[in-house]
Amino acid sequence: MTTREPSHAVEHMAPPAAQEDTAVSAGKIVAVAVTALLVFAASGYWSYTIYDKRSRELQPLGPDPIPRQIGQAEIGIVDQVPFEVYRSLQIYRKYSKHRLDTWGWVDKKQGIVHMPIEQAMEQMIQEPKK
Repeated sequence: MTTREPSHAVEHMAPPAAQEDTAVSAGKIVAVAVTALLVFAASGYWSYTIYDKRSRELQPLGPDPIPRQIGQAEIGIVDQVPFEVYRSLQIYRKYSKHRLDTWGWVDKKQGIVHMPIEQAMEQMIQEPKK
């Protein structure tokens, strides 16, 4: 198989008329970029002045001070306890497990008791259906 070299017969010819005007001047590109940057900077400054004016209208004495309650363990009636310290779920589960596994009074005056869940389920299975 033989390799062919490209023909260099048209190298001396000028480009076609459609390709002659495709060159873009770097000066125009730089001018457009600088104009875009100036418009962006001007609009940024303008929006900042609108924001600043509006802020001064809404808070004429400046921003409110940081409340001294921030960082305290309790604010109002809401406890601000970190999750790793808060153990109420563990206490609730321990209480619930104990109540499900033992006998005890629900209402002593009315004679209502609670019983272990396993025994209650067995009793329900053994009772005849009505």
